[in-house]
Amino acid sequence: MNRNILQIGFGNFGPTHLAAWRSLGLAEGLYVIDPDAAARQRCRDLGVPEDHVGGAVTEFLEQADLVVVLAPTDRHFEVCRPLLASGKNLFIEKPMTATLAEAEALRDLCRDQVVQVGFYFRAHPLAQIVKQEVDDGRLGDLRYISARFHGYKRARGDSGVVGNDAVHFIDQSNWMMGALPLSVDAVTRDHFGRGYDDLALIRLFYPTGAMAHIEVGCIQPGRWNDNIVPGSTQTKEFVVSGSEGAAEIDYQSHQLRLHRVRHELADGLWRPNNRGVEMPHVPVAEPYQVVAAEFSAFLNALDSETPPLAGIEECGVGMARILDAIYRSSSQEKRVSL
Repeated sequence: MNRNILQIGFGNFGPTHLAAWRSLGLAEGLYVIDPDAAARQRCRDLGVPEDHVGGAVTEFLEQADLVVVLAPTDRHFEVCRPLLASGKNLFIEKPMTATLAEAEALRDLCRDQVVQVGFYFRAHPLAQIVKQEVDDGRLGDLRYISARFHGYKRARGDSGVVGNDAVHFIDQSNWMMGALPLSVDAVTRDHFGRGYDDLALIRLFYPTGAMAHIEVGCIQPGRWNDNIVPGSTQTKEFVVSGSEGAAEIDYQSHQLRLHRVRHELADGLWRPNNRGVEMPHVPVAEPYQVVAAEFSAFLNALDSETPPLAGIEECGVGMARILDAIYRSSSQEKRVSL
């Protein structure tokens, strides 16, 4: 099915989005706007036709069947508000907004259109395998999630590491747990004095009693070269532990380990009964392929009325509520309820 797609913004992630649409055979209907002349030229250099590139949303909005918002986070609200009011279906890169009030306002503008938030790792094949393990009960009752997302990279001008990086693994924790946390305990630091965090330690407490601990930052070394931003290093590790075993994902090396182990009481001591480690072979997923999977889920929601992969209530407003609690917890130096 041919579609006219309007992409607002062509920053660092823009070429990945373009490659994703090409892999889906839909790039001919892609129109890109960006107020920055250098970004527009980069878009043309990558093969987008001159008459499909512009500097103002109004140039292509009327003909757009759907809109992808790739603008800086602090501009999401002003960009998305008129789009939602006009009834457009939106794919909004994470986080949906910079504040909770903005997220709630966008939610209230929605009528019957589809809105999907761009939480990349929900579409990653390694995460989907682990999610299936959780849903099928093979890890037992979930007890603990630990995650690290850090490395030497540029400090963005529109958000800190909580809004840029931690959101990925907060969302993935919520997805695995099947619930939003009840409370949050967090510490953030702004070593560069720019008004945004560059380090954060976050604990999330879930209704079942399980918890997650997430470490993010751009002041600690990463183990691997980043596969999206040249010159950066990254550690992206996500571990889900349950009563019947654990799943370890290393996104940068594209490895998955499934630990089949449970503790059993023997001679008065709880001892691990280790039934082995499985390392399933999963073909390496390039970033554009993961984004293409996100777009496919979005298009499927448009065509079949199935729920989007990351909907506005849980992943837009719910995430904004968590981020708000993280910053309140850090400033008040105490655990905060959502």
